[in-house]
Amino acid sequence: MVKSILLNKRDRGLLPILICIPDPKEVNIVGNSFKDQFLKKGLVTQKQANKAINEKNVSRSKKRNKKTREDDEIQRRIQLARNEQAARNRELNRQRNEVAKEKEVQGQIRQIIKQNLIEVEGDNSFHFVDNKKIKKLYVSKEIVGGLSNGKMAIVKQDEQYLVVPAKAARQIQDRKAESLILLNSSVIKELDPDDPYAEFPIPDDLEW
Repeated sequence: MVKSILLNKRDRGLLPILICIPDPKEVNIVGNSFKDQFLKKGLVTQKQANKAINEKNVSRSKKRNKKTREDDEIQRRIQLARNEQAARNRELNRQRNEVAKEKEVQGQIRQIIKQNLIEVEGDNSFHFVDNKKIKKLYVSKEIVGGLSNGKMAIVKQDEQYLVVPAKAARQIQDRKAESLILLNSSVIKELDPDDPYAEFPIPDDLEW
């Protein structure tokens, strides 16, 4: 703000005169040429002029720092959003890959079963365990023997129990272990001929 000083006749011996003295803070606004003029005329001191310049520089610096902080915060939020989107994309890709892999494995298992399936027809009940529960298939005597001595195995697909050769069962096991339900060892201990369930040990934690 510009300040005004009125000089009377006694001050100058002349007619009253109005002298305008600028606010030191505004010295820098009018430019160095005006500042020099004010200094020469004694309207402001060097200290006042320097103070005005420093205050102006501080004000500009604060504005720049504030804008920098705001820009940094915007960039931080943008980067955070990009990171979150990238994480979601990775998770979606992982899930898609798992689904595709599962479909591929199931397709291979179906093909193995189709090529090696043994028809189970007969009146002989064969008991086995799946997930701690006793299950039963009606098969022929030949299949009972094959399952007992490990030449045949039971696999599970689409909640169905199927009989395949041991070799095919191992191929299925390599692809999905939980699909193999029963594959006895080819070495069978001597069994009691009078005990029809001697070759089927029952676990202690079996659920009936």
